[in-house]
Amino acid sequence: MDRLIGREKEKELLKKFYNSGRPEFVAVYGRLRVGKTFMIRKFFKDNFDFYASQNGTEFLFCRLTLR
Repeated sequence: MDRLIGREKEKELLKKFYNSGRPEFVAVYGRLRVGKTFMIRKFFKDNFDFYASQNGTEFLFCRLTLR
């Protein structure tokens, strides 16, 4: 499975922040194993300068580079 299915509301929010033309901070949080990291990686096509994720605490940081 390599596609984002559903998550329309989340994808619209990410698109809004991505296209805002200014720096944005977005916190992605939720229950373990629901696809948060997968969604971010697929939405931005692994197009970041910095990425960190930790299992257990489940946090994700990334700085995007527009290419």
